[in-house]
Amino acid sequence: MIRCNNPAHRPLGVDVWNTSVDRMKTVYRQGHRIIVSFSAGKDSGVCLEVCIEAARQTGNLPVEVVMRDDEIMLPGTFEYAERVTKRPEVRFNWLVARQPVINAFNRAMPYFWAFDPLLPPDKWVRRFPDFAQEIPDKCIENMATTERFPPPPGRLIVQVIGLRVEESRQRKMGLHSSGGYMTRHPRRGSLLCRPIYDWTDGDVWLAHKRFGWDYNRAYDVMNRMGIPKKRLRIAPPTMIAWSFSTLKIAAAAWPKWFDRVCVRLPGVRTAAMFGLRAVQPYRKYKETWQECFQRECIDDAPAAWIAERAEAVKRYYVNQHAHHSTQPLPEVGSCSNCTSALGSWKALTIAMYNGNPFSLKMKMIPYIEPEFFRPGAGAWGGTPAFS
Repeated sequence: MIRCNNPAHRPLGVDVWNTSVDRMKTVYRQGHRIIVSFSAGKDSGVCLEVCIEAARQTGNLPVEVVMRDDEIMLPGTFEYAERVTKRPEVRFNWLVARQPVINAFNRAMPYFWAFDPLLPPDKWVRRFPDFAQEIPDKCIENMATTERFPPPPGRLIVQVIGLRVEESRQRKMGLHSSGGYMTRHPRRGSLLCRPIYDWTDGDVWLAHKRFGWDYNRAYDVMNRMGIPKKRLRIAPPTMIAWSFSTLKIAAAAWPKWFDRVCVRLPGVRTAAMFGLRAVQPYRKYKETWQECFQRECIDDAPAAWIAERAEAVKRYYVNQHAHHSTQPLPEVGSCSNCTSALGSWKALTIAMYNGNPFSLKMKMIPYIEPEFFRPGAGAWGGTPAFS
C-alpha cells in the first residue's frame, strides 16, 4: 500500500489500510452508531472491509450496512450486494424507496421510478429481494435517520461513505472545509465519516488483490471491454449523458439486460447508438448559439417546463453580464468578468437543453419535485441526490 496523505495532501509515511482502520477504531470507541452507506461499488466495498476490521478489533461486530435499491445497475452489482448480506460480520439493511431516478436520455420525462408501482413487476428490469424493507423516504440523505437507526444516548449516527478526494476537486475542497475525515456538524442527527479519503485507485485494487476481498464483478467485464481502471465507475447508468459510453459497452457485454433496460427506459437505445449527439442540441448551418438556444430550449422544447426554465436562466445570465459589460453575452467562451463558466450562449444551450430539472448547475432556479411529473409522487424531502 502506498503512503496515505492528510487533508493538505502531504505524505504521512504510513499505509492507507492501517490508517483507515485506525480512524474507524477511533470512531467505534467513541460509542456512536456506525452505518456503512453501501452502493456495491469498489469504494463503499473498501469502506465495508475497513469497518469490519475496525469493528472486529474493538468488539463491535456485526457492522451495520444500509443500501438503497435503484433497480437498474450494471449486472453483477446486486449479486455482489446479496453476497454481502450473507456475511456473518454484517447486518444488512436493504431499502426500497421506489424513488425517482434520473433518465438523462429522455428529454420530456427526466425521471423514472425505481420499481415503479404503476407498472406490473414483470416490466421492471429486476425485482428486489424478499427481505428488502420498503420505506417512504425519497431523498438518499434520509436513508440513515435517527428514527430508523436510534443512536445510543448522547451519541450520534456516523455514516461511513466511500468518498475519495482523488476523484474530484470538489471532494477535496469539501474535505478541506471539514478539516479531516469527519464532518464537523451533524445533519439530521448524523455525521459523515470518510475513512478512505486519501486512497488512490491503485490502493483500492491493490487492497483487493492483497486481501482477496469480494467485489462487484461488473468491474472485470468493464475492464475487459476496454475501460481503464482509473475510469471504472459503478452508478445508475442513466444518471448523466456521458454514461452513453457505458451503455454501449453494456449492450455488447449484457445484451439481454440491455434489451430490458431499453424497453423500460425510452431513449437509452438511441443514446447507445448515437452517443452525445442524441442528447445534445443541434446548431443549424449559419445559426448563432443565441438563435440555437431560442429554438432548441424555448421555441421547439418538447415540454413547457423546459421552455419556462430556459427563459428564467436566459434572463438571469443576460442581466448578470450586463452589470459589467456593454457587449452582448458571448457566443462561445465565457466573458473574462463573468464568474460562471456558463456565461456564453453555447454553454447555456447545452446546460438547458433538457431543462436541468435538478438544478445541478443552475442554483437560481429551483429543482422540480417528483410531484410535478407524477401527481401523488410527493417531494424529495431534501436536496435531490441519486447516489
